[in-house]
Amino acid sequence: MTLAGEIKAGKPREKRKKKVPKRITPDYLHNAGLAYLQRFPASTAHFKTVMGRKIKRSCAFHTDLEEQTCLEMLEPVIVNFQRLGLLDDQAYIRGIVTSLRRRGLSAQAITARLLSKGIPAETAMTAVRAYDQSEYEGENGELIAALRLARRKKLGPYKTREKDEQKELATIARAGFSYEIARNILSMTVEEAEQLSST
Repeated sequence: MTLAGEIKAGKPREKRKKKVPKRITPDYLHNAGLAYLQRFPASTAHFKTVMGRKIKRSCAFHTDLEEQTCLEMLEPVIVNFQRLGLLDDQAYIRGIVTSLRRRGLSAQAITARLLSKGIPAETAMTAVRAYDQSEYEGENGELIAALRLARRKKLGPYKTREKDEQKELATIARAGFSYEIARNILSMTVEEAEQLSST
């Protein structure tokens, strides 16, 4: 009988054995940290959180290990990764802001995303302002991001069928844009929107 047949017949599938956490050593932290950063960009704060979870799991299993001692082992690893450029908060923040602005996220939404990665709100807002200054000379960054959202959601000038205006306004507001920007977008023609987006 196939596995699917066994499941249908009511036979429980064997539970996968939980992987035993590895003991925390400087080498393990270096190798595990390197493997993580090769897959995911991270801020220093977020990297500490991720590695802290690994340490906590390991110490819960290997009861002779002390969590604080293991956390202290992590610090030189972080310093080394910063020296090598593998952990670079400024580059990480710039990359996130650029990616999310181009996708049409508001300054508020970008700040919330960066906050969840351990970046202070003021640092995040400063990075958004710097991006807008660089890309649009400080003008219209929020409006252009909102237009990108409108294009993606087929709102305002990009709608392909009649929609309830209040619902359109609510969609834009929920994304973190101001009422003024939402009203501005809904009053635009496609030509006006395209001309502004191309600046």
